[in-house]
Amino acid sequence: MSMRRYRSVFALLCVMFGALPVAAGEDAAETLVSTAVVGLRGGFDSSPTNSKGEKGSPTLTGFVSWNYLRGTVQDGYGLDLLLVDTQYDPRQLAASRQNMLTLKHAMGIGDKLTLQSSLAAENEQTWSRRRRSLAWRERLNLSLGAFRLFANAEARLSALNERNVFAYGDFLPQDENLATLGITPGIAWRQGDTEIGVSFMASRTRFTNGTDYLGLRRDNYRLQPNLFVSTALKGATFEASLSPLQIIFPDKEFENEKTLLYTAKIRVPYEWLTLDLSSGRTVEDTTLPFAVINLVTQHEGKLTARFNETNALSLSVRQKLEDYLGLDATTRTSSIGLDYARGLGGGMTATASAAWRRTKDTGLEAVPAFMVQLGLQKQLDFSEPGKGAKKGG
Repeated sequence: MSMRRYRSVFALLCVMFGALPVAAGEDAAETLVSTAVVGLRGGFDSSPTNSKGEKGSPTLTGFVSWNYLRGTVQDGYGLDLLLVDTQYDPRQLAASRQNMLTLKHAMGIGDKLTLQSSLAAENEQTWSRRRRSLAWRERLNLSLGAFRLFANAEARLSALNERNVFAYGDFLPQDENLATLGITPGIAWRQGDTEIGVSFMASRTRFTNGTDYLGLRRDNYRLQPNLFVSTALKGATFEASLSPLQIIFPDKEFENEKTLLYTAKIRVPYEWLTLDLSSGRTVEDTTLPFAVINLVTQHEGKLTARFNETNALSLSVRQKLEDYLGLDATTRTSSIGLDYARGLGGGMTATASAAWRRTKDTGLEAVPAFMVQLGLQKQLDFSEPGKGAKKGG
C-alpha cells in the first residue's frame, strides 16, 4: 500500500474522530486541559552521524508540543502533538525531523466499562533512518472492584528504510512496507498505590512488498506474555515488567527468535534531590540485510538537584546497545551529560546542556563526540476549569 493511500485513510479517520466527541460529550461535565511548549535550541555537535573523521556541525532545533484533553481520560477526547526539526550545516547533513500526532477518544459504556480509541501518525527522518507509520488502537476496560479486565487491538501500517551503517551503505531504493495486526487481553489487580497484572499479546507482521531486496520473506508472528507491577512508597515510585517474546518466521527464511524483554523504572526523591533509574529491553523492526529484528537494550541513571523553584541541574549517564539479530552486528552508545534549567517567569525557561558520547559499531572504530547547546522555551497554558455542560431540554 502506498503512502498516498495512507494519507487518504488518515484524512477519513480524522473526520470520523471529529464527529465522535459531539455525541459522546453532550451531557457530560467537561474540563479542558490544553498546554503547549514552544522552544528553540542551538549549539554544536562534533560528529552528528557518529562517523570517523567527520567534521562537526552547528545545530539548531525548533520544537513544539501540544497536549489537549476535553473531559477525562475515561470519557472525553483530545490530541497530543509533537514537532521537532533539527537543522545542520546543509553542506554536511540534511535536516532531521520527528513529527507525531495522536488523536484520542474515550467513552463510558455503562458504569464500569469504557472504550478508548486512538489514531497515531508518526514521521521520523534522520541521516540513517526513515520511518512513517499510522496506527489505530482500541482498548476496552472493565472495572470489577479491585480487578480490571482489559483488551487491546491494534492495526498498524508502516514504511521503513534504514541505511546500512556497518557497510557505509545508502538507503534502499524503496521503503519496506509493513502491516501489523495484534490483540492483547489482560487482567490487573489494584490495591492503593500497588497494581499487579498479566497480559498476552499475539500479533502478525506482514511485509506487503512480498520479498525484500534480497528475495527473502520477512513475515512473522509474535507471541508475548507479560507480567507487570507498579507501586509507590513514601514518595518513591517503582514500575517493572517482564515479557518472554517468541518470534516465528513461517517461511523459514530467518531463524525463529526467543528473547526476554523487560522494563524497570524507579524514582526516589530526597529533599532537593531526585534519583531516576531505568533499564529496558525492547524490539524494533529493521530493514538491514539478513536481519528483521533490532534488539534494543537501554540503561539510564539521572540525578537532579533542584536548588530552588527556578534553578535545577541534572547529571545523566546512559548506555544503549542495538543488536541486529541474524546480522551479527551491534551498535553500542555510551554518554554522559549535564543539563541546567533556569525559570525566568511567565512560563519562560532557559536551558544549557553539554554531553559527551562514544559510539562503537561492529567492524568499525569507536567514535567519540561531544555536543553543547543553549535553549529557550515557553510554556503556554490554555486550560479551563471544569464546568457542567448544557443539557438539552
